[in-house]
Amino acid sequence: MHFIIKALLAGFWLLLIPTASGALFLRKNRDFTIGESFLAGYLFSFSAAEILTLLLMYLNIPLHILVLCYGAVMLLTAATGVFFIKKQGFSHWLPTAKKIRSTSVFFWIAILLVVLQVFVVVKYAHYDADDALYVGAATTAIQEDSIFRINAYTGIPYNRLPRRYILSPFPIYLAVISELCGGLHAAITAHTVFPAVFLPAVYLVLYQLGKKWFSKGKDTQGIFLCIAVILCWFSAYSAYNAGNFQMVRLWQGKAVLAAFMIPLILYLSLTIVFEKKPAYPWLLYGMANLGACLLSSTGIILAPIIMGLFTVIGAIRFKSIKKMFAGLACCIPSVILGITYVLILVLRNKGII
Repeated sequence: MHFIIKALLAGFWLLLIPTASGALFLRKNRDFTIGESFLAGYLFSFSAAEILTLLLMYLNIPLHILVLCYGAVMLLTAATGVFFIKKQGFSHWLPTAKKIRSTSVFFWIAILLVVLQVFVVVKYAHYDADDALYVGAATTAIQEDSIFRINAYTGIPYNRLPRRYILSPFPIYLAVISELCGGLHAAITAHTVFPAVFLPAVYLVLYQLGKKWFSKGKDTQGIFLCIAVILCWFSAYSAYNAGNFQMVRLWQGKAVLAAFMIPLILYLSLTIVFEKKPAYPWLLYGMANLGACLLSSTGIILAPIIMGLFTVIGAIRFKSIKKMFAGLACCIPSVILGITYVLILVLRNKGII
């Protein structure tokens, strides 16, 4: 019974709350879909987690305060999002018989493949050596009610904050979600809950890309999604590609970055930077940059490179200085964190900190 309650809480915090939160940022798009709201909600969720975690970590605030702050922020944003959804009406989110009949059979085949893939990933969960850090840091944070104060390898307090992961504290995000799910063990959250949520989210991003690239062919969109699922399923020819990462260790920040966030940044670049009239607000582009920083230190480097290149090309294409400044402004979080990381390295090498 307790496990069922925790599973319901996981659905509440990882599905319902992000979806409702995303509606707040898409309120000006009257015909946005539930999938778009879900993706926007996760951009905000990751961004909020990054800001709150870094702030409270440097103030040496206990983990349970972070859990309360994050939960309060997400609940408030979700409530505001529901208000706007109710104001515009839920009708365009509900599937009608006409919509179902017009949906391509290839799309339903792709959905079946995704469901089967989720079952395989959850049922036959891979246990990775990196769990010693990712899951270990989360369980240590919960056990000690602290944020990166205890070494997960030794159980001994850090003399100083670890430089490698403090700017991308995804293990702490895992700890926060575990606590919000009624104290669900971090290993269960990582190996069972996260893949069940993030794997469909990966294919949701790919579906959005398919709609962008094949806007006039619903069968083509379904075929594209089917091919994407099959290619990812048979991607074990290398241990380092995005498909393998999403199949075997999607609870790790670097895997979420490779499989989910980078394709999402690509989609936002095509719909915001490469459109004369952006389909989404620039704020989402900035939150994508900040969210990538939460997931991995690699995201601090890759996100601004990708976004900067798209921004330069888009500004040249439309001959728009305004677009150039808007795009570069969205990269500011990565720039700040990158400079911070370099300063930490320099100061530690000189023995100042």
